[in-house]
Amino acid sequence: MFEFFEKLIGKVGVKLVSDFTEKLIDFIKNTEKNNNSEYRAQIGSSGDEAQIGSSGDRVQIGSSGDRARIGSSGYRAQIGSSGDEAQIGSSGDEARIGSSGDRAQIGSSGDGARIGSSGDRVQIGSSGDRARIGSSGDRVQIGSSGDRAQINIEGENSIGFVCGYKSIIKAKKGTWISLSEYGRNNEGNIIPIFAKSAQIENKDYKDNRGRTLKEDTYYILWKKEFYEVDNFDGLWTIKVSERKRDNVIIIKAIDIDNIYCNKEVEEIYIAKESKLSAHGYTVREAIEDLTLKKLENINKDEIIGKIKETGKVTRSQYRAITGACSFGTNKFCEQHNIQELEEIELEKLRKILINDYGAEKFWKLIDEG
Repeated sequence: MFEFFEKLIGKVGVKLVSDFTEKLIDFIKNTEKNNNSEYRAQIGSSGDEAQIGSSGDRVQIGSSGDRARIGSSGYRAQIGSSGDEAQIGSSGDEARIGSSGDRAQIGSSGDGARIGSSGDRVQIGSSGDRARIGSSGDRVQIGSSGDRAQINIEGENSIGFVCGYKSIIKAKKGTWISLSEYGRNNEGNIIPIFAKSAQIENKDYKDNRGRTLKEDTYYILWKKEFYEVDNFDGLWTIKVSERKRDNVIIIKAIDIDNIYCNKEVEEIYIAKESKLSAHGYTVREAIEDLTLKKLENINKDEIIGKIKETGKVTRSQYRAITGACSFGTNKFCEQHNIQELEEIELEKLRKILINDYGAEKFWKLIDEG
């Protein structure tokens, strides 16, 4: 069952995609004759057995033939393939890869990759951080060694192996999943300390509360148990309890960013009403932020105009036009060591604000509004 991953794994927690991705990266490096190194290149191919190589940034590659071999090393590449038995390799960051053919082999080593596959018997390997991988085909094999990966397996009879730090996975009934737990050694380094496998909807495998693992539910491994996790405004949390106050649902939760810290885990609160939600360290803080999001009389055009005029954005301005709560905004600033700044230049922010809550909406308003 795990024969595919035995070929991929070099050292668990260090490098998963050792064989397959290295071959694809070598292929990328050896495509000089067919290589396109220009930025923003657009490449299309409809023939079978095509070989396409590109090293430029923001490249768009499309192929509809069978047995195509596509390699890209530039940043923010967009690669699409609809033929069977395609081999696709990408080493640049923020790549977007889509494949609809059967028996495709897809490898990605860049950070922030988004990989989607709808074909059957596909093999997907990823070693970059923050990868988001989705698959709807049957009998798929997915391996990821990067940190903070999100794996979604919608096909049947598949396997998903995720050994990266703070990674999560969800899958359909019958799928086998594997996750790793991390901790700190005596030197303070983060290392893998435990791994566990289970089959979704198999009564022999339980979560931390003694329940059979459910399909279409994200799980993370903590304290040697599978914990159900959910996302609120870009924040992944473990739910502790839930109650209702008038029309507002109050959820007590744990931020998964804090579970491997070797210290007492602090609980947070989420206030949720309809499709809106907000976080806080107290119930009052969460409800106040939820109220702010519900305000409809904010002149967003005026705020956007001011940001463009100054070339800077404040926390309050960002929250007003994106709906981000103070908890999430403060958390982002802490992660990027900018908590002392009240405002930040747009060009500096562009380098770090990528997949966070409100990022896509914010840059669309700034660049196109």
